[in-house]
Amino acid sequence: MDANLDGDLFDTPGSNEEWYEGAAKCHSQDGITFLDLFDADDYAEYRKENLFYPFASREEWEVADFLLRSALSMAAIDNFLLLSYFNDDITSQIKQLDLSFKNAKDLRSQAEMLPKGPSWKCQIIPSLHGMKSPIQLFWRDPVDCLESLFSNPLFHDQLDFIPCRVYKTAARLLCVYSEWLTGDTAWSIQDQLPQGATILGTVLSSDKTNITRDIHG
Repeated sequence: MDANLDGDLFDTPGSNEEWYEGAAKCHSQDGITFLDLFDADDYAEYRKENLFYPFASREEWEVADFLLRSALSMAAIDNFLLLSYFNDDITSQIKQLDLSFKNAKDLRSQAEMLPKGPSWKCQIIPSLHGMKSPIQLFWRDPVDCLESLFSNPLFHDQLDFIPCRVYKTAARLLCVYSEWLTGDTAWSIQDQLPQGATILGTVLSSDKTNITRDIHG
């Protein structure tokens, strides 16, 4: 970290940081990564020749990715895909792709062939009051989600596990608080953990409250 909250550069990068010693020890390197699961997938053989399988090309995958991540309903996706049957400048590029999925149902079916992440679960919530239909809670196991994040090589240098005190200058007279692990609370929690253990701050849900309000520096 080389800048404070006002945007000024620190005097000497590195000398103004104090990392908690004995935290975040690596206990094993025998875990299964996302790429291990990717290579063990039922369709791994097909991806050796086409990385974007079950989609025909990168361009088709980009269209599918856009639609799957959008807030469009199944009916809206159907209407979008129907545009490829018209001859005009707006839809000519989509038409040239000759998409392998012609409607939202086909798209969802192909998406189900992609490598899986943590599965969704459904739980019926009992109610003391009469309901027209049961209350259903859809959720995923937080531990499974964390394991998925840990095993993804894209995040290998994006996760912080060690509490850190960041100071304005090398004299270490004034603390600068930014991320949660730079706060006093994280340092205090780490004091209660055994050697080699680490804090794993996780946001399970959010109401868009700024995370900096929970630093307690």
